[in-house]
Amino acid sequence: MPELLSLSTLVVCFISILIAVRFLGREGLYVYSTVAIIISNIQVLKLTKYTLIDDPIALGTVVFSTTFAVDNILNEYFGENSAKRGVWISFFGYLLFVVAMKIAVLHPEISSSECVNMHSEIKMLFSPTIVLFVSSLLSFVVSQFTDIFIFSTLKKIFKDRSVSCRSLISMALSTFVDNCVFSLLAWVVLAENPISLSSLWTTYIFVTYFIRLIVAALCVPLVRLAGFFVKADNVR
Repeated sequence: MPELLSLSTLVVCFISILIAVRFLGREGLYVYSTVAIIISNIQVLKLTKYTLIDDPIALGTVVFSTTFAVDNILNEYFGENSAKRGVWISFFGYLLFVVAMKIAVLHPEISSSECVNMHSEIKMLFSPTIVLFVSSLLSFVVSQFTDIFIFSTLKKIFKDRSVSCRSLISMALSTFVDNCVFSLLAWVVLAENPISLSSLWTTYIFVTYFIRLIVAALCVPLVRLAGFFVKADNVR
C-alpha cells in the first residue's frame, strides 16, 4: 500500500533527523538536508498512486517536506544564522551533485561484455531539463528562506513559546510557497508550452500541497522532540 510505504519513509526520515541532532549536532542536520534534497529530486521521477487521490503523485514530496522541519530545528535550538547556513550548504551540495552527474553523463558510452554498462539508465536519471533544474533551485531557496523568516518572526512575537504552533504555521506557508514558485516557473513562466493557471492550480499545486500539509502537521512534534536530543554543548 503506497500510503504505508510513504509513512515508512517519513519514519525513517524522523529517526535520521533525531540521530543527526543527538550525535552530530547542527552539522548532522546540514548533512541530512543536503542528502534529502538530492534524494527528493531523484524520487520525483517516480510516480505513485494514493487510495484517496485520483491523480498520480510524484515521490519526493515526503522527504523534501522534512527539510522544512530541519530548518525549524536549526532555527529553534541553534539560531537563525545556523538555519540560513544550512540552506546554502544544501544548495551547494545539490548544485555540486547535479553538475558532477551531468559531466558523468557526457562521457561517451562504451560497449563491453566484461562489465555492466548502465549509461542509458544514468543518462535518463541525471539529464533533467534546464527548466526543471532552475525551477527546483529557485523554489528551494525562496521557500526555505520564507520558512526561516516566518519562524523567526513568530519566535520574536511569542518569545520562544509555542514552538509547535510556530512550526506548523511556518511549514504550512513555506511549503505552499515552494509549490507555487516551482509550478509557476516549471509549467508556466519557463515552459515551452505553458499550461493554464486553472490546470496549474488543480493538477500541480492543490493536490501536492494537500500531501505536504499532512507531512507538515506530522513534522510538528518532531521539532519539539528534537529539543530533548540536542546536547547542551551544541546549542548555539
